[in-house]
Amino acid sequence: MEKLGIFSRKRDWNVRKLVKEAEKRNIECSIFPLTELVVKLGNEPKVLCQDSSLGEFDTLVVRSTPLGSAEQIVFRMDVLHRLENLEVKTFNPSGAIEKCADKFYACSLLEDEGIPVPRTVVAEKREDARKAFRELGDVVIKPLFGSGGTGMVRVDNEDMAYRVFSAIDFGDSIFYIQEFVPHGKKDIRAFVLDGEVLASMERIGKTWKTNLVRGAEAQPYDLPPEMEEASIKASEVQGCEYAGIDIIESDDGFYLVEVNAIPGWKGLQSTCDVEITKEIMDYLEE
Repeated sequence: MEKLGIFSRKRDWNVRKLVKEAEKRNIECSIFPLTELVVKLGNEPKVLCQDSSLGEFDTLVVRSTPLGSAEQIVFRMDVLHRLENLEVKTFNPSGAIEKCADKFYACSLLEDEGIPVPRTVVAEKREDARKAFRELGDVVIKPLFGSGGTGMVRVDNEDMAYRVFSAIDFGDSIFYIQEFVPHGKKDIRAFVLDGEVLASMERIGKTWKTNLVRGAEAQPYDLPPEMEEASIKASEVQGCEYAGIDIIESDDGFYLVEVNAIPGWKGLQSTCDVEITKEIMDYLEE
């Protein structure tokens, strides 16, 4: 690999580690915003970003997918598909990013493969959402798209359900309602690369939300064989070449709650001896 491109809004820790590792290997590395793409049909170069021809890159690593209008988001994904058609490798593949971005679709694929997920109801009408709340009781309301725990609300009484559902209804949004599974303010993140679990950690939160960006602490965790198998299968089902698999344990077993196609590894790296960035770059150079 001679030229590596990274799609990212900012030079966060993960991006800086990738750039540094690329420099060690004498790989030319450039960072691009996914919001400044230009594509051409019947003319060259086919795909541009900040006047650079993306068709000249060996690999493009997608490290962020910015919010935008429906047209903007569809266009950006179309461009990633176009780049793949032009034989430029995207990491993760565009199809995997699309699947994992949609919580409902991603979880439905897991269930279809026999991977345990929490009971979930997705609907457009408020009355259907109210029925789901009465059925499930204690629930977590999530945005269909999003990460880092942003927009997630736990609802366990009728008054709160009324207020939250009214706000969602007013915004013409989808009701994504998932049964709250008691998990002791802890969850597990497994990092899968090329069909293997590279490392895993336990995250201990200050509240029921266990995201590191929300103050949770990370510690080493030895993944049991059944969780390892489910994590690898989950990554494969979504078409991911690497993925962050989020798992919660309860008294009646474990559940996979999310597959992240753009996983960070800063917190995980602090809990293990595996050089995750090196492993990623080794994989990309194969």
